[in-house]
This record gives sequence, C-alpha cells and structure tokens, in this order.
Amino acid sequence: MRKTILLLLVALPLMGAAAHKYYFSVTQADYDAKDHALKMVTRVFYDDLQKVFQERYDKSIKVDASYDQKKLDGYIERYFNQKFIVKINGKERRLNYIGHKDEMDYVVCFIEVTDVQNPKSISIENTLLMDLFQDQKNVVHLNTGTTKKSFLLTRDNDKAVLNFSE
Repeated sequence: MRKTILLLLVALPLMGAAAHKYYFSVTQADYDAKDHALKMVTRVFYDDLQKVFQERYDKSIKVDASYDQKKLDGYIERYFNQKFIVKINGKERRLNYIGHKDEMDYVVCFIEVTDVQNPKSISIENTLLMDLFQDQKNVVHLNTGTTKKSFLLTRDNDKAVLNFSE
C-alpha cells in the first residue's frame, strides 16, 4: 500500500508535466567588431511559428519544407520586423533578414544589423510569439567578445539591454 501511494505521488506530477507545453525561443546575438555587425541566430519551434503565422496572416501557411520557401521567408522577415527590435546606442536599427533553415523541431532564423560603429549599448526587444502564447519566454544571449550576458524575456520584461564600453 505504501509503495502504491509513493508511486502515485511521484508519477502524477510527471504525467501532468508531459501534458504541459513550454513556449520559448532562443536568440544568440554576437557583435562582430571586424565586420561591424550584430549577427543573430534565433531558434523558434516550427509548430508555434506556424500557429502564429496562421493566426496573423493566412491559415494555409505551413512552416515546413513543403511550403514555398521564398514565401515563408517573406512571412518570417515581416514577423521579425514587427516583433524583434534592435537598438544600437539608443537608435532603432534595420534588421537584415538573411534566411532560415529547418532543424528537427525548430526553425533557425538568421538576422543581422550591419554598419554597427562604436557600440556603447545594444538593446533587443523580443516579443516573438508573445501575442499568441501567454507563457512565451524568449532567451537572449548577447556576446560582444569581452562581455557575455543572458536574458530571460517575458511579457512583463521584453527587453534585453547590454551596456559596455570599448
């Protein structure tokens, strides 16, 4: 009897965890002093990205290899320009969407900000998927070569700011 109760106490929370889905993305942002660019790689679960695209743009969008990749890149670029804001030294900068590749469970998006001269601060506002998923969390890792910092962004705190001096 004790073994059964102990087994239930251990198993029930684990079964509940299996039904729970976590919503998150991960961005690695590296400042390349040689190229004067902030190079970013963002990983987003493909099913979450597909759901937000179907809600916002078109119910027929598929975030997979079967869908027109040029069209998909257009949606990704459009969405990032709305939900991913980079400021260098307090000034908003234009994102250059390079492209994406598919991996097992997620889409890897490549973005950069060029002509970054003498950065004193880098700010990234990342609200990807937050309009659709209440519990969305976006992790941002910022690396300047001399300074590394990680941020956990939520609906209530959606900006990562790294101040540094050269």
